[in-house]
Amino acid sequence: MARDNIYENMLMTEAAPQPKGNSLKTSVPWRHRAGGIVTAVLLLLGLALATSLLAVTLLYLRAQSKLQAVEEAAQKLQVSLQPDNASDASAKGSDSLQLLDEAQVGVRILKAQLGNVSAAYGEIQIRLDNVSAAYGEIQIRLDNVSAARAAVQGRCSDVLTKLSRGWKFYGGNLYYFSQERKSWDEAERFCVSQDSHLTSVSSQAEQEFLSSDTKDQNHWIGLTDRETEGNWRWADGTEYRADASRGFWAENQPDNWDQGIGGREDCVHIHSINRNLWNDANCTLPSMWICKQAHGPAGM
Repeated sequence: MARDNIYENMLMTEAAPQPKGNSLKTSVPWRHRAGGIVTAVLLLLGLALATSLLAVTLLYLRAQSKLQAVEEAAQKLQVSLQPDNASDASAKGSDSLQLLDEAQVGVRILKAQLGNVSAAYGEIQIRLDNVSAAYGEIQIRLDNVSAARAAVQGRCSDVLTKLSRGWKFYGGNLYYFSQERKSWDEAERFCVSQDSHLTSVSSQAEQEFLSSDTKDQNHWIGLTDRETEGNWRWADGTEYRADASRGFWAENQPDNWDQGIGGREDCVHIHSINRNLWNDANCTLPSMWICKQAHGPAGM
């Protein structure tokens, strides 16, 4: 069947334009604001790191100054160790010891400052790594939020489209009640073409909702035991639970009666004659049907 004719029995009207400010309209500024906040945070971190780098530079310059002082002291020591004559050797020896002490003190200070520079540099490197990791994590979260937002908008758009074509919303799910008749297999193929399946039933409330909209007409649902007799399964993969579903069957059903038209009764419809309870029927019989696009929890 051509896709354009799947709703041929429904009154189609031109979709009303959405009002300004519609909640489904794509909103971009939220991401700009998030990106602005991230940029501001990163700028602050960059400023802090620049300040730390300046401090490291000052430490390095001080260390260089001390190193120069040590070198000068060493030169003086070298000169002092070369006496001009024996008479002043004792005096120069005393001066040499003093210069040596000063050189040793300078070396200790230099080592301490260089150690501080090395530690500060290591800390800055760790902070830079942390900033890079934090930025990557923030970017991933923004991408995930953007993807989730797009998925929600796509789902909402699909819901609005189906509602405009006569689908009904109940319990977080969408339902389509046909106006024409098909076999069970043809009905399931139609539902699949609409990203759905013949409906499963997950609760007493859902059963009552389906029954109230059948308008005293038989409607296929997605229950079948065609693969193995007596082993019922839902077309949408929902688990079938016999105990929870026992009250939905009409009296003495299912009975797998042979109607003499080829095959037995392996598909289920809501039976209007039996108070809209379930009845197994031959899958080839033409009947109306109910599609369900599930968005909420299921299982019965």
